[in-house]
Amino acid sequence: MTVKVLIVDARPERSRALEQALHEAGFDVVTRADEHDDLYAIMTRVTPDAVIIDAALPSRDTLEHMGQLGRRFPKPMIMLAEEETPNLTREATSVGVSAYVVEDVQPALVRSMVNVAIASFEAHRALKGELTKTQTTLSQRRTIERAKSQLMETHAFSEDAAYQWLRKHAMNRRLTIHEVAQAVLASDDVGS
Repeated sequence: MTVKVLIVDARPERSRALEQALHEAGFDVVTRADEHDDLYAIMTRVTPDAVIIDAALPSRDTLEHMGQLGRRFPKPMIMLAEEETPNLTREATSVGVSAYVVEDVQPALVRSMVNVAIASFEAHRALKGELTKTQTTLSQRRTIERAKSQLMETHAFSEDAAYQWLRKHAMNRRLTIHEVAQAVLASDDVGS
């Protein structure tokens, strides 16, 4: 499968060389766009696998725009720049830039640069997904524990009896235990 790359460019003369290097490395450059173009429409139309942003010195506005673009269209983003400062690198990373490269990119390095950025992006996205799943599970467990406590207090149930009550009502109503626990916490009169 050929990796489709979008080049967002503030310097057309440099991006022509980059486009040639990407083609030689086996990538499909779907289009080149200026940073002032409607990138949302372009992303929707060409659906790239990765985005390379070529800017001499990325401004805060450019970084913010890339962050918004990355939130709406999560893709590996590679920032090419002439200068690097610790603050600029941190800002670029915080808006979702997968790789920040200073200096001209040599054709021999293009393939590995894009592949590393894609792999890094995928690993980060997987970790983020696992974190979200874990946070959701913990939140649901806290809700169930609070509902059990309320049932124990209201009906003098043991902990096991409170859990069995939640489980029975979940099965009877074809809901999850978490959904029944939420209903218990939302109601003043639990019933039996």
